[in-house]
Amino acid sequence: MASSKGSTRIVQTIARETRGSTALLILDNPASSLNVIDERVLADLRTRFDEIAGDPSITAVVLASGKRGSFGAGADVSWLPELAGRDDAERFLASVHGLMQEIVQSPLPWVTAVDGPALGGALELALAGDGIVATPSARLGLPEITLGLIPGGGGTQLIGRWVPTGSALDLLLGGTVLTAEQALAIGLVTEIAEPDGLVDAAVALAGTLGRKAPVEQSHEDRLAEIEARTASAPTLAARRLLEVVSAGVEHGPEAGYAAERSAFLELIPSDEAAARIHLFTAESEVKRRSRSSASPVERLGVVGGGQMGSGIAATAVSRGIKAVVRDVTEDQLAKAGDYLDRVLARSAGGEAEAAERRADWAGTTEWDGFDRVSAVIEAVFELPELKLETLGQIAERVGPDTLVATNTSAIPVGSLAGALKQPGQFMGMHFFSPVDRMPLVELVPHSATEAATVERAGGLARQLGKVPIVVADLPGFFTSRVYARWLIEGILLLLDGAAPATIEAAAKSAGFPVGPLQASDEATLDLVLKASVTQVAEKVMATRLDIAAVRSALERLIAAGVEGRRQGSGFYSYEGGKRAGLNPAVGAVLGVDERELDERTVRDRLLLAFASECFLCWDDGTLCHPDDGDVGSVLGIGFPRALGGPFHWADRTGLAWVAERSDELGPIAFPVGTTLPRLAASGGRFADEPRRAAPGTGA
Repeated sequence: MASSKGSTRIVQTIARETRGSTALLILDNPASSLNVIDERVLADLRTRFDEIAGDPSITAVVLASGKRGSFGAGADVSWLPELAGRDDAERFLASVHGLMQEIVQSPLPWVTAVDGPALGGALELALAGDGIVATPSARLGLPEITLGLIPGGGGTQLIGRWVPTGSALDLLLGGTVLTAEQALAIGLVTEIAEPDGLVDAAVALAGTLGRKAPVEQSHEDRLAEIEARTASAPTLAARRLLEVVSAGVEHGPEAGYAAERSAFLELIPSDEAAARIHLFTAESEVKRRSRSSASPVERLGVVGGGQMGSGIAATAVSRGIKAVVRDVTEDQLAKAGDYLDRVLARSAGGEAEAAERRADWAGTTEWDGFDRVSAVIEAVFELPELKLETLGQIAERVGPDTLVATNTSAIPVGSLAGALKQPGQFMGMHFFSPVDRMPLVELVPHSATEAATVERAGGLARQLGKVPIVVADLPGFFTSRVYARWLIEGILLLLDGAAPATIEAAAKSAGFPVGPLQASDEATLDLVLKASVTQVAEKVMATRLDIAAVRSALERLIAAGVEGRRQGSGFYSYEGGKRAGLNPAVGAVLGVDERELDERTVRDRLLLAFASECFLCWDDGTLCHPDDGDVGSVLGIGFPRALGGPFHWADRTGLAWVAERSDELGPIAFPVGTTLPRLAASGGRFADEPRRAAPGTGA
């Protein structure tokens, strides 16, 4: 899927050339960097198909992109609600399916030449053909399930021509995007060719290829694969997808196409699809806003070889940026190097590439190489005195134009700026652990940070493959503050007598990946106490929550040996590092009698603890836009993706209901702020609030 939010749709064309007796169709939109499969493309393809079918001199067809490095994507997601509301929507999709089936049944071999991404509708065009030639950089997938949808251009039926049902369901249900090598291994790609020879290879294949033979698999085996997935289908989209695939297997492609049309149009207006499409477009907008005109960082300095520093450096090297890591001990540098090797083993394209990238990493216990870096990220322990000392050392060793950032989850960035000679080129960059896997980074300018510095940091974040949101230098920034509120609600529920099992089950039923008790165990209770309580809650929540009781509860639990997973005993018991059920000692330590709290009340408290803190963050200027809060909440701190983020959830659920339910649960503990009541009274939405300048910069 592609997004063009805020722009007009651009006409796309398919040009036709001839290579001997092979018709070469070139998909290209000269006004855009991405080929989007829309009505005009499909109409043009219909015209070209009819021309070719009536031309006896043509013996084969090759479909290629006019854009090097990019074959195409699916439909523009902003257009889908319009499609679903049209009276002729089903008829339009039927015409698309009819065209796909005509290509399938054409006596002419069809080969698609894929360079770069071929996703969604673009891959569906290829699946209707008989062969796919891809470059090593090609990426192929049907990711519609990640948007709460299913393929709508025939993909649920066409994929089964290429791979067995089990592999097809892996792709469809996982939304997996495959490399060319992975696609070749399962039969989704016919051969791999270098970019310069891609079209020639496709033409040559088309000249020798016959009609695509169906995958050999029994009817019973296909149905058994579908049945095996049905019981565990986690979402409405997954259930509908399995029904659609089953319809095609049991009753043939026409029935499968009809089921696909029905399910596709049903899913577009669903809450889940609306939430996921919102996140997709919001994330795309964040990335767009993070484009930087500054020169890319070629050499990055990282100070601190611990968990965060080694993760930042490894991520940089895996993305083609040279990195030099400084730590005070050789032992810690060796561990950082080992971590890099593990990251490269997962991310590099083979041993040769891993070795080549490994050479871009260097470690030092001194400051070797820091005079040649264009950016430095300080990632030492979360101690203000240590960070001030380290930043002062960095300032003595880097050039006057070097971007300097501190990786901190809660220490006020402005309190560290005095250590720098150029405070305008200093800001916070809050990464999340593990850095190589977590996509979010918070950019935290202080009051003297220059707008150009924010732009440079955003550009660096994008180089690192991250999604950056800009937040204000207020206690806890955005994510640490909101996450603290959510973790604390778990403790408050315990103190109110809620059973631990009820708390965890309610969190899961709301869609959180883990409950607050498990999350506290993973972080360790000591860190929750020091970071969430001391650094954040006692500064911004003490007037509305009993933070003293939360502190006392955590201190008593820690004193009793209830410390977290790494220590072998937390809210859960552990055997060999694995959870072995909830820990019965917790209740005895806290001395609280359990009482009946229904799961709905617990669920709403967890949702509204999270969301209400987000509402306050919008009111006090922590966020530049509610969409940033949605992106940060889902990508950084585990708000349910299926709800689209706290602001989208509130808009979709109804702001009046959110206000009413918050009041029922306690307006002091669950304040909705000032914006929500205003919007509820006027029929407005958080989504329509104006974007603010980056805090402290005027950017």
